[in-house]
Amino acid sequence: MAGWRKKRADRRRWAAAQSLPELADLMTLWVEGELSVWPGHAGGPDPETTALVPTLAAANRAGFLTDTSQPGCDGPGFDGLRWQQRAAVTGLVADEELLARIRRAGEAAGLLVLISHPLLLPQGRGATCTLRDGRPYTTFGEHMPAHILRHIWQGISRPAFDAVVDAWQVCLIDPDIGRNDRLWPLLDDLFATHPATV
Repeated sequence: MAGWRKKRADRRRWAAAQSLPELADLMTLWVEGELSVWPGHAGGPDPETTALVPTLAAANRAGFLTDTSQPGCDGPGFDGLRWQQRAAVTGLVADEELLARIRRAGEAAGLLVLISHPLLLPQGRGATCTLRDGRPYTTFGEHMPAHILRHIWQGISRPAFDAVVDAWQVCLIDPDIGRNDRLWPLLDDLFATHPATV
């Protein structure tokens, strides 16, 4: 019962947020394990995210509301098949100065930088970031229209949702499979963190 009460209390905190920075502050708490849920995810971060926690927390504190991330890897997965992942992170940014900093840093590091916004045409189609047994499995960086965002961000306030819809959708992807020494150090430098190496 205590777990159920905690989740209900955490959902109330998400529902009380009124802006993108407030959502990013709550995402920091979720990444660090203080909150049990976020609107798009029923539990805590996946185990593969453990080493990325300081980086993701710092990004959120800086105003980059992260919503999906994965480390690079190349090897057998939980199902015994070969999983090949590109290090990647996606999220939302409201501040155009922060957006420009992220874009410049990502491009300078040779990362694939995908940015979309409701007013930009054409919308982003994304890029394959995970192969499972040699076949495309996940795509990062696709433009998410309002109806998709509404599904992901269920239960947040109307002002917060309006901010989500109006934000820049940002995705950074390492073009090389399995590598973790480019994207994560770049974010650590950008947001002044220096966690343990992935």
